[in-house]
Amino acid sequence: MTKSKKRLKEELVAKAQATVVEERLTTTNDAYTQGAFCYLRLLTHTIGLLQFAYGIYYHWFNVHWPQHLQDEEELKTRWGGKFKYLTFLDVIVQALYHLVALLNDIMGSNAVGPPRTMPGIRKLRDYMFAAWAFPIAHNVCISFWVIYAYDRELIFPSALDAIFPNWLNHIVHTNVAMLGILDMFTCFRQYPSRTAGLTGTIAFMVLYLIWMHIVRFFSGHWVYPLLEVLNLPMRYFMLSAMLAFTVCCYFLGEFLNNTIWSPELRLLKIKNAKSE
Repeated sequence: MTKSKKRLKEELVAKAQATVVEERLTTTNDAYTQGAFCYLRLLTHTIGLLQFAYGIYYHWFNVHWPQHLQDEEELKTRWGGKFKYLTFLDVIVQALYHLVALLNDIMGSNAVGPPRTMPGIRKLRDYMFAAWAFPIAHNVCISFWVIYAYDRELIFPSALDAIFPNWLNHIVHTNVAMLGILDMFTCFRQYPSRTAGLTGTIAFMVLYLIWMHIVRFFSGHWVYPLLEVLNLPMRYFMLSAMLAFTVCCYFLGEFLNNTIWSPELRLLKIKNAKSE
Protein backbone atom coordinates (compact mmCIF):
# COMPACT_ATOMS: atom_id res chain seq x y z
CA MET A 1 0.00 0.00 0.00
CA THR A 2 2.84 2.35 0.93
CA LYS A 3 4.66 1.53 -2.32
CA SER A 4 1.50 2.21 -4.32
CA LYS A 5 1.09 5.62 -2.69
CA LYS A 6 4.76 6.41 -3.31
CA ARG A 7 4.48 5.37 -6.96
CA LEU A 8 1.31 7.38 -7.39
CA LYS A 9 2.99 10.41 -5.89
CA GLU A 10 5.96 10.02 -8.26
CA GLU A 11 3.61 9.75 -11.23
CA LEU A 12 1.76 12.89 -10.17
CA VAL A 13 5.06 14.77 -9.78
CA ALA A 14 6.23 13.54 -13.20
CA LYS A 15 2.95 14.63 -14.81
CA ALA A 16 3.18 18.03 -13.14
CA GLN A 17 6.74 18.48 -14.42
CA ALA A 18 5.71 17.38 -17.91
CA THR A 19 2.87 19.91 -17.85
CA VAL A 20 5.25 22.69 -16.79
CA VAL A 21 7.68 21.77 -19.58
CA GLU A 22 4.88 21.73 -22.18
CA GLU A 23 3.58 25.10 -20.98
CA ARG A 24 7.05 26.63 -21.17
CA LEU A 25 7.59 25.21 -24.66
CA THR A 26 4.19 26.56 -25.75
CA THR A 27 5.05 30.01 -24.37
CA THR A 28 8.46 29.88 -26.09
CA ASN A 29 6.94 28.88 -29.43
CA ASP A 30 4.27 31.58 -29.20
CA ALA A 31 6.97 34.22 -28.70
CA TYR A 32 9.36 32.71 -31.23
CA THR A 33 7.04 31.94 -34.15
CA GLN A 34 4.88 35.06 -34.04
CA GLY A 35 5.23 38.83 -33.96
CA ALA A 36 8.51 40.75 -34.21
CA PHE A 37 10.70 37.65 -33.98
CA CYS A 38 8.97 36.11 -36.98
CA TYR A 39 9.33 39.26 -39.08
CA LEU A 40 12.99 39.71 -38.13
CA ARG A 41 13.76 36.16 -39.24
CA LEU A 42 11.88 36.64 -42.50
CA LEU A 43 13.66 39.96 -43.13
CA THR A 44 17.08 38.42 -42.41
CA HIS A 45 16.59 35.61 -44.92
CA THR A 46 15.08 37.89 -47.56
CA ILE A 47 17.94 40.38 -47.31
CA GLY A 48 20.46 37.54 -47.32
CA LEU A 49 18.99 35.92 -50.43
CA LEU A 50 18.69 39.19 -52.38
CA GLN A 51 22.13 40.40 -51.34
CA PHE A 52 24.01 37.22 -52.15
CA ALA A 53 22.06 36.58 -55.36
CA TYR A 54 22.89 40.08 -56.59
CA GLY A 55 26.49 39.64 -55.46
CA ILE A 56 26.77 36.47 -57.57
CA TYR A 57 25.14 38.22 -60.54
CA TYR A 58 27.42 41.26 -60.34
CA HIS A 59 30.51 39.17 -59.72
CA TRP A 60 29.77 36.95 -62.73
CA PHE A 61 28.79 39.60 -65.27
CA ASN A 62 30.71 42.71 -64.21
CA VAL A 63 33.96 41.65 -62.54
CA HIS A 64 36.44 40.86 -65.31
CA TRP A 65 40.20 40.76 -65.50
CA PRO A 66 41.80 43.42 -67.71
CA GLN A 67 41.82 42.70 -71.43
CA HIS A 68 44.94 41.92 -73.50
CA LEU A 69 46.63 39.76 -70.90
CA GLN A 70 49.66 37.71 -71.88
CA ASP A 71 48.89 34.09 -72.77
CA GLU A 72 50.28 32.78 -69.47
CA GLU A 73 48.32 35.34 -67.42
CA GLU A 74 45.19 34.69 -69.46
CA LEU A 75 45.38 30.95 -68.75
CA LYS A 76 45.92 31.64 -65.06
CA THR A 77 42.78 33.75 -64.81
CA ARG A 78 40.62 31.73 -67.21
CA TRP A 79 41.10 28.13 -66.01
CA GLY A 80 38.45 27.27 -63.44
CA GLY A 81 36.86 30.68 -63.82
CA LYS A 82 35.38 32.22 -60.70
CA PHE A 83 34.55 28.76 -59.38
CA LYS A 84 38.17 28.23 -58.34
CA TYR A 85 37.78 30.76 -55.53
CA LEU A 86 36.40 29.59 -52.18
CA THR A 87 34.92 33.07 -51.76
CA PHE A 88 32.71 32.68 -54.85
CA LEU A 89 31.67 29.14 -53.90
CA ASP A 90 30.82 30.37 -50.41
CA VAL A 91 28.54 33.12 -51.74
CA ILE A 92 26.69 30.47 -53.75
CA VAL A 93 26.34 28.37 -50.58
CA GLN A 94 25.01 31.41 -48.68
CA ALA A 95 22.48 32.23 -51.40
CA LEU A 96 21.24 28.62 -51.46
CA TYR A 97 21.05 28.51 -47.68
CA HIS A 98 19.01 31.72 -47.44
CA LEU A 99 16.70 30.47 -50.20
CA VAL A 100 16.04 27.26 -48.25
CA ALA A 101 15.65 29.23 -45.00
CA LEU A 102 13.18 31.63 -46.63
CA LEU A 103 11.15 28.75 -48.06
CA ASN A 104 11.09 27.22 -44.59
CA ASP A 105 9.84 30.53 -43.16
CA ILE A 106 7.00 30.49 -45.68
CA MET A 107 5.97 26.84 -45.85
CA GLY A 108 7.99 24.96 -43.24
CA SER A 109 8.28 25.28 -39.48
CA ASN A 110 10.37 27.40 -37.11
CA ALA A 111 8.97 25.82 -33.98
CA VAL A 112 11.11 24.78 -31.04
CA GLY A 113 10.86 21.01 -31.19
CA PRO A 114 12.79 17.79 -31.77
CA PRO A 115 14.19 17.36 -35.33
CA ARG A 116 12.20 14.16 -35.95
CA THR A 117 8.95 16.15 -35.85
CA MET A 118 10.13 18.80 -38.32
CA PRO A 119 9.40 18.93 -42.07
CA GLY A 120 12.15 18.00 -44.52
CA ILE A 121 12.91 21.59 -45.53
CA ARG A 122 13.53 22.53 -41.88
CA LYS A 123 15.93 19.60 -41.48
CA LEU A 124 17.71 20.66 -44.68
CA ARG A 125 17.97 24.26 -43.45
CA ASP A 126 19.47 23.23 -40.14
CA TYR A 127 22.00 20.85 -41.70
CA MET A 128 23.08 23.33 -44.39
CA PHE A 129 23.72 25.98 -41.76
CA ALA A 130 25.65 23.70 -39.41
CA ALA A 131 27.78 21.87 -41.99
CA TRP A 132 28.38 24.51 -44.66
CA ALA A 133 26.89 27.99 -44.30
CA PHE A 134 28.35 28.90 -40.89
CA PRO A 135 31.82 27.25 -40.90
CA ILE A 136 32.73 28.10 -44.50
CA ALA A 137 31.56 31.71 -44.16
CA HIS A 138 33.64 32.24 -41.03
CA ASN A 139 36.65 30.55 -42.58
CA VAL A 140 36.41 32.91 -45.56
CA CYS A 141 35.80 36.02 -43.46
CA ILE A 142 38.42 35.51 -40.76
CA SER A 143 41.12 34.11 -43.08
CA PHE A 144 40.64 36.87 -45.64
CA TRP A 145 40.78 39.80 -43.24
CA VAL A 146 43.69 38.41 -41.19
CA ILE A 147 45.83 37.90 -44.32
CA TYR A 148 44.59 41.22 -45.76
CA ALA A 149 45.71 43.03 -42.61
CA TYR A 150 49.12 41.35 -42.77
CA ASP A 151 49.77 41.87 -46.50
CA ARG A 152 46.86 42.41 -48.85
CA GLU A 153 48.98 41.56 -51.92
CA LEU A 154 49.00 37.93 -50.75
CA ILE A 155 45.21 37.61 -50.86
CA PHE A 156 43.63 40.61 -52.63
CA PRO A 157 46.19 42.58 -54.72
CA SER A 158 45.61 46.32 -54.94
CA ALA A 159 45.27 45.95 -58.73
CA LEU A 160 41.84 44.41 -58.06
CA ASP A 161 40.51 47.67 -56.61
CA ALA A 162 39.83 48.93 -60.14
CA ILE A 163 37.57 45.99 -61.04
CA PHE A 164 36.26 44.72 -57.69
CA PRO A 165 34.11 47.33 -55.88
CA ASN A 166 34.47 47.75 -52.14
CA TRP A 167 30.78 46.99 -51.44
CA LEU A 168 31.10 43.63 -53.24
CA ASN A 169 34.23 42.86 -51.26
CA HIS A 170 32.25 43.26 -48.04
CA ILE A 171 29.33 41.17 -49.32
CA VAL A 172 31.58 38.23 -50.12
CA HIS A 173 34.09 38.57 -47.27
CA THR A 174 32.24 40.26 -44.38
CA ASN A 175 28.48 39.95 -44.66
CA VAL A 176 28.63 36.18 -45.13
CA ALA A 177 29.77 35.90 -41.51
CA MET A 178 27.67 38.76 -40.10
CA LEU A 179 24.42 37.33 -41.47
CA GLY A 180 25.44 33.93 -40.14
CA ILE A 181 25.68 35.38 -36.63
CA LEU A 182 22.30 37.13 -37.03
CA ASP A 183 20.76 33.89 -38.28
CA MET A 184 22.17 32.10 -35.25
CA PHE A 185 20.21 34.44 -32.95
CA THR A 186 16.95 34.31 -34.93
CA CYS A 187 16.68 30.62 -35.87
CA PHE A 188 16.36 27.85 -33.33
CA ARG A 189 18.05 24.62 -34.37
CA GLN A 190 19.49 21.50 -32.89
CA TYR A 191 22.86 20.76 -34.42
CA PRO A 192 23.22 17.37 -36.12
CA SER A 193 25.41 14.72 -34.56
CA ARG A 194 29.08 15.67 -34.79
CA THR A 195 29.72 12.74 -37.10
CA ALA A 196 27.03 13.89 -39.55
CA GLY A 197 27.88 17.58 -39.32
CA LEU A 198 31.65 17.26 -39.58
CA THR A 199 31.34 14.77 -42.43
CA GLY A 200 29.59 17.44 -44.50
CA THR A 201 32.09 20.16 -43.55
CA ILE A 202 35.21 18.07 -44.12
CA ALA A 203 33.88 16.59 -47.38
CA PHE A 204 33.27 20.08 -48.79
CA MET A 205 36.73 21.33 -47.87
CA VAL A 206 38.56 18.19 -49.07
CA LEU A 207 36.79 18.44 -52.43
CA TYR A 208 37.77 22.10 -52.64
CA LEU A 209 41.43 21.30 -51.88
CA ILE A 210 41.39 18.65 -54.62
CA TRP A 211 39.83 21.22 -56.96
CA MET A 212 42.62 23.69 -56.12
CA HIS A 213 45.20 21.11 -57.20
CA ILE A 214 43.33 20.43 -60.45
CA VAL A 215 43.37 24.16 -61.22
CA ARG A 216 47.09 24.27 -60.35
CA PHE A 217 47.82 21.33 -62.67
CA PHE A 218 46.10 22.80 -65.72
CA SER A 219 46.84 26.51 -65.26
CA GLY A 220 50.31 26.26 -63.76
CA HIS A 221 49.39 28.64 -60.92
CA TRP A 222 47.88 28.36 -57.48
CA VAL A 223 44.53 30.01 -56.90
CA TYR A 224 45.90 32.33 -54.21
CA PRO A 225 49.18 34.30 -54.52
CA LEU A 226 50.10 33.33 -50.95
CA LEU A 227 50.57 29.69 -52.00
CA GLU A 228 53.01 30.75 -54.73
CA VAL A 229 55.52 32.19 -52.23
CA LEU A 230 55.47 29.24 -49.81
CA ASN A 231 57.80 26.26 -50.11
CA LEU A 232 56.31 22.76 -50.37
CA PRO A 233 56.18 21.87 -46.64
CA MET A 234 54.76 25.27 -45.69
CA ARG A 235 52.25 25.13 -48.53
CA TYR A 236 50.76 21.86 -47.34
CA PHE A 237 50.91 23.02 -43.75
CA MET A 238 48.85 26.02 -44.89
CA LEU A 239 46.32 23.83 -46.70
CA SER A 240 46.04 21.51 -43.68
CA ALA A 241 45.57 24.54 -41.43
CA MET A 242 42.82 25.75 -43.77
CA LEU A 243 40.96 22.46 -43.31
CA ALA A 244 41.57 22.42 -39.55
CA PHE A 245 40.40 26.02 -39.19
CA THR A 246 37.13 25.20 -40.96
CA VAL A 247 36.58 22.37 -38.48
CA CYS A 248 37.24 24.84 -35.66
CA CYS A 249 34.60 27.13 -37.18
CA TYR A 250 32.16 24.22 -37.09
CA PHE A 251 32.80 23.76 -33.37
CA LEU A 252 32.43 27.52 -32.87
CA GLY A 253 29.00 27.42 -34.50
CA GLU A 254 27.95 24.42 -32.41
CA PHE A 255 29.12 26.13 -29.22
CA LEU A 256 27.36 29.42 -30.00
CA ASN A 257 24.13 27.64 -30.94
CA ASN A 258 24.12 25.53 -27.77
CA THR A 259 24.88 28.61 -25.66
CA ILE A 260 22.32 30.96 -27.24
CA TRP A 261 19.52 28.38 -27.23
CA SER A 262 20.48 26.56 -24.01
CA PRO A 263 17.11 27.14 -22.23
CA GLU A 264 15.12 25.76 -25.17
CA LEU A 265 17.49 22.84 -25.70
CA ARG A 266 17.28 22.02 -22.00
CA LEU A 267 13.47 21.96 -22.15
CA LEU A 268 13.55 19.62 -25.14
CA LYS A 269 16.02 17.36 -23.37
CA ILE A 270 13.72 17.14 -20.33
CA LYS A 271 10.71 16.46 -22.58
CA ASN A 272 12.51 13.70 -24.45
CA ALA A 273 13.69 12.14 -21.19
CA LYS A 274 10.11 12.09 -19.87
CA SER A 275 8.74 10.48 -23.02
CA GLU A 276 11.29 7.64 -23.00
